[in-house]
Amino acid sequence: MEDDILKSLLEKYLSGTATEIEQKELNDWYTGQSNTDAIWESDSDSEERDVEQKMRNHIQDHLRSSKRKTFVLNRSFLSKAAAIFLGAILLLGIYDVANKKSKPTIKTALVKAPENFTENKYITLPDSSTVLLSPGSNIEYKFDGQTRQLSLVGEAYFDIKHIAAQPFIIHTGKVITTVLGTAFNIKAYKGQDVIVSVTRGKVSVTDTHNKTLAILLPNEQVEYIENKQVADFHKVKAAEVITWANADMQLNDMPFKQVAEKLSRRYSVKINFKNPELANCLITGRFNGTESLDKVLQVITETMNYSYKVNGDNITVDGAGCQ
Repeated sequence: MEDDILKSLLEKYLSGTATEIEQKELNDWYTGQSNTDAIWESDSDSEERDVEQKMRNHIQDHLRSSKRKTFVLNRSFLSKAAAIFLGAILLLGIYDVANKKSKPTIKTALVKAPENFTENKYITLPDSSTVLLSPGSNIEYKFDGQTRQLSLVGEAYFDIKHIAAQPFIIHTGKVITTVLGTAFNIKAYKGQDVIVSVTRGKVSVTDTHNKTLAILLPNEQVEYIENKQVADFHKVKAAEVITWANADMQLNDMPFKQVAEKLSRRYSVKINFKNPELANCLITGRFNGTESLDKVLQVITETMNYSYKVNGDNITVDGAGCQ
């Protein structure tokens, strides 16, 4: 690397204006001068800043000293300055390049189902798992690159996508439910006992002290009685436990306009009619409540010989009219 280019890159780093590409260029140059690299990873931001500041002071002292002596920055000196600079970077685990890339993107989601709605809230999480929230309930989801974590207040039905390396953990007060891929219901309202019921798959239920409360299979349930700090196990008919999930999806001669409003609130979309006459057509249908919006619209439009188009959160339904 030319001396003037190396000097320019060093000055940019010291002023905090070096791009990631320029920082990598410096690192690649240094790697070519040394046969070994020493890497030390630190999770402490303050520790990284302290070492970085000492490194900057070191180089600036050299620069000031060289100016007082009218010293010419030759390759030898630049190599020493670069060694100070990049040595500190390596001690920080390649602080400005590799450390940034190693940090996973954290995905979060916070959803509340309004208490004044009669419809449940259908949610698709970033990992494609689905959650059905009863009115007045709320969830907070977080994924850190390794573990999928969710907190629930209220009642929800979960259908979790199987990702073996990324367990799904649900926090409900003093009860923790861990799954890999399964479908289950959790009832966890404030001030009430926590009830976990499994419809498909297998879940582990523990307390906050990591004490196992139950390992549940389909049609099994555990109820954690908080004031006694004990867990009661029950055999149940899971389908009966989740009847609340489909209560808002029993359509009996309901005007399509009313159905559209219901689905809009449930799935957080906006449904319009290209042909206004469709709004008054009567719709009858029975759903289990866990279907996606696309599945619900497919059933309705195929039955009524209608069509629909999706544009983001906007859906347009068209057809000849009532038949």
